[in-house]
Amino acid sequence: MRVCVYDDVHAMRAAADGFNGTTHVDALGVTQATVDRSGRAVAVIVRLAVGHLGTQVVSHEMHHAATALYGAHVGDRPSRAAHLNHFNEPFAHLYSDLLARLVGRLYALGFYA
Repeated sequence: MRVCVYDDVHAMRAAADGFNGTTHVDALGVTQATVDRSGRAVAVIVRLAVGHLGTQVVSHEMHHAATALYGAHVGDRPSRAAHLNHFNEPFAHLYSDLLARLVGRLYALGFYA
C-alpha cells in the first residue's frame, strides 16, 4: 500500500482523476487499486490532502485499503458469514495495523502535532 499526501484537495483530486480517468469532484480522500486479471487488488494507493487528515477521512480511506487487500487474499467465493462479521480477527488487524502505521507516519512527517 502506498499513501500520498497532497498539499490540497485540488492536487489530490487531479492525481486521482489521472489514475483512471474517473472524476473525484467532491472527494476529500481517494483509495485506488491496480487489479490483476481476476479483479484482485495487487497495489493500493491512498490519496489524502492536507487540511483533511482527520480521523474520519483517514479511517475511511484505510478501511477501503484494508477491504481491497483483504479481499485479494480470500477465496474466489468468500462467504459473507465466514469473512464479513464482527469476529474476523485478520481483517480487524489488517485495518488497525494500516491505520496505526499511517497515523504514526503522519506524525513523523509533521502533519500531526
